[in-house]
Amino acid sequence: MTSKLVEDAHYHLWTDALHARALAHEARNKWDRGTYVRWAIITSWTVLEVACQEALDDPTISYRFKPNLNEAIRLKGLPVLSWGAGIWQAVSGLQEARKGLVHKFTSQADLFPGPEMADFAIEVAREAVLSIFQHVGRPAPAWICDNEDRGWEGRPSFAVPMMQHGGADPEDPEAVRVAIVLYGKEFLTDVLPPDGDPEPYIHNLLNSANLRLPFSEVRVYKGAQLLKTVPTHMRGAD
Repeated sequence: MTSKLVEDAHYHLWTDALHARALAHEARNKWDRGTYVRWAIITSWTVLEVACQEALDDPTISYRFKPNLNEAIRLKGLPVLSWGAGIWQAVSGLQEARKGLVHKFTSQADLFPGPEMADFAIEVAREAVLSIFQHVGRPAPAWICDNEDRGWEGRPSFAVPMMQHGGADPEDPEAVRVAIVLYGKEFLTDVLPPDGDPEPYIHNLLNSANLRLPFSEVRVYKGAQLLKTVPTHMRGAD
């Protein structure tokens, strides 16, 4: 699974929901499973509420969600939503599930939903976010199409390759070095000549589709001197 940069608070919340769903499928007892499913439902709903606020530029939509969303759409002069069928009917179902967990305090038996309810929450929230942005004629955030996250896992075994560029010598005290910080330790990734430009290599590290390691920083040195530190917000990093 490829590591992901999470530099948007809304995306961060979405990765929480995805993580909760993954844990729900991995849980070995109904108590843990119920916890993770409830987390996925509540967080998915929050993602949807915030998305509707952003799409319609109206921070009041969350309170009395359906009437406020309808009113915000009316004020924009847009077609009304169909709550009796399709995705918005499913949204009403998700809202009722969420209300049962945070307002109605359902019975003990209802607190042990199966992982299919976490799947339902993720699927409905994603489709509804895409739908509301399409409805208002704005592009949806790209992260809503993210559909995976890690469940339980230990730290994987790994190797960090080190590349020499332009005839650079790793023993040269003036060489420019690029490194990542992974699980609290520093690993050299690129060695450049003393006049080498590290920026393309930093960019490559931060945008590589093949890099599966959740590192917390990129560091650039010239000799022993630290020239630059680039922190990352990568899920799974320490």
